[in-house]
Amino acid sequence: MSNTAEKIDFAAAARRLTASQVGLRERRRFRRMPIEVNGRMLDTLGREHDCRTADISPGDVRIAAPTLPRVGERVVLYLDGIGRVSGNVARTCGEGEVAIIFDFTAHKREKLAEQLTLAANRSLGIEEPVRGPIRDGAQTVRLAFETGESYDGEVLDFSLAGMTIRSQRPPPLIGVWVRAGAVYGRVARLIEGGFAIDFAPQKPTAPPP
Repeated sequence: MSNTAEKIDFAAAARRLTASQVGLRERRRFRRMPIEVNGRMLDTLGREHDCRTADISPGDVRIAAPTLPRVGERVVLYLDGIGRVSGNVARTCGEGEVAIIFDFTAHKREKLAEQLTLAANRSLGIEEPVRGPIRDGAQTVRLAFETGESYDGEVLDFSLAGMTIRSQRPPPLIGVWVRAGAVYGRVARLIEGGFAIDFAPQKPTAPPP
């Protein structure tokens, strides 16, 4: 983002990764976004199961499914609007969910980073790709805070890590949950004439109205 809000360059990070040299620690440098899409999962026996992403990054994904693969099992996912991805089950994540580490190339990781950026834009109600500072033509997004307040804010900067908002309203408290479009995050810092939101990998237990 700007110098007042941290920004993760997913495409640049993806270029540094290769299928042969990336371990779990490297893949977890990516921050998963709470993007929910439906899909189909093929297990090692070729059986097909319905699934849904809980959150996803260019390096891994957390999925929910009625039938879950075992830890260490390789699966193939066909996700709506994203396409085919594959990887190995790294761990279970509570009841009904598993985390999958992708096993594809750095080029595929770059492509997925672009797809996730577009999906995040759509979740915010922004149809055109938004990367970095917005200079020509303001984009607005509907904001709903856990305090019950809601209003439109102008998007100054956007990445998969978060966004900065300009608003004439009194600034919210740092740490307050906010829903921006269809994604969730917390107010991370205040800037002149606005504030920054860090997206959260999971929805709050008591989401904003």
